[in-house]
Amino acid sequence: MMRLQATFAGISLLLLLLLLLTACGEKSQAENAETKAPAEKVTVVVVEPVVLADLQETFTLPGSLEAWEDLTLAAEVAGPVRWIGVREGDRVRRGEPLLRIDPETAEANLARARAEFAVREKQLQRLEKLLEQKFVSQQEYDEARKAFDIAHADLARARLALEKSTLLSPVDGVVDLLLIDRGEYVAEGAPVAVLVQVDRLKALVEVPEKDVSWLRSGQTVDVLPAAIAGPAGKVREGKILHLAYKADPLTRTYLAKIEVRNPAGDLRPGMILRARFLRRELTQAIAIPLYAVVERGGERIVFVEVQGIAQRRPVRTGAVLGDRVVIEEGLRPGDRLLVQGQQLVTDGTKITESVATPTGGAKEPKSKS
Repeated sequence: MMRLQATFAGISLLLLLLLLLTACGEKSQAENAETKAPAEKVTVVVVEPVVLADLQETFTLPGSLEAWEDLTLAAEVAGPVRWIGVREGDRVRRGEPLLRIDPETAEANLARARAEFAVREKQLQRLEKLLEQKFVSQQEYDEARKAFDIAHADLARARLALEKSTLLSPVDGVVDLLLIDRGEYVAEGAPVAVLVQVDRLKALVEVPEKDVSWLRSGQTVDVLPAAIAGPAGKVREGKILHLAYKADPLTRTYLAKIEVRNPAGDLRPGMILRARFLRRELTQAIAIPLYAVVERGGERIVFVEVQGIAQRRPVRTGAVLGDRVVIEEGLRPGDRLLVQGQQLVTDGTKITESVATPTGGAKEPKSKS
């Protein structure tokens, strides 16, 4: 009997040990399974609030500058060049003398014409008195009158020749080119100098057909010199003088002539520029960064943050304004738009917000209460 009880106790102890070992094994497996379970993925993004703003839609076209006046001055009399008072590059005022062509001959001709006129004038006066006393015939008086008129015309011509012997600047401008030297003989009508007016210039811009309907004469334009070498110059205001009604048959564009003030003379004829025209003004519109729009499956979408979740929004885009695009449908003011990280999420992805740095990077995720 004692032996039977001892055997039963041994079996019970063995079963108890087996139960303990099984429980420990199951606990260890559960702990290992819990350790190996993957953590839920959270994508770090940068968020920008959607706001309304008044915007301007513009378009920019290239153009070139021309002098307001580009004049080739010619000699009005023939003769040797006695004096040149300017050099190439000099600024001159309207009416300022540039050069003189044989003024000595012109002065001598004027003196002779004056003397001849004085003689004819006295002769006419004497014959007038004699005619009143019937001492001369009407024919003699008429001949004297004719000689007086000829002398008067010759005097006027001599005065004009002396004036023309000095070439005056017809406008305020710059002497761009001298075509003669002092002492050189020039013929009447020969070109002697090139003068350009640069205190204001004309910008010539070819406008495509799709944009010409937005423009009109008198409209203001922003003119920006092209940055070919070094930084571009300051933006200055221009005004459309004329917009062609007829298109160029080759380019199918319409030529716009724009007045550009240039008092400092820093712009030069022939320079390349850009003209920025106003197409239309948008009142209280939504514009977001162009890169915030994602193309997926032929559809344009954006993502917004809603309670820590990325939510997909189809959008209809409008005009592109620099690096931003107008959203005509799909967003509302106050929406929290993903502007970084939107390429890494799908609809329903859990996200955490990061703060953008001035260089476009991101700081540590911002904690949410």
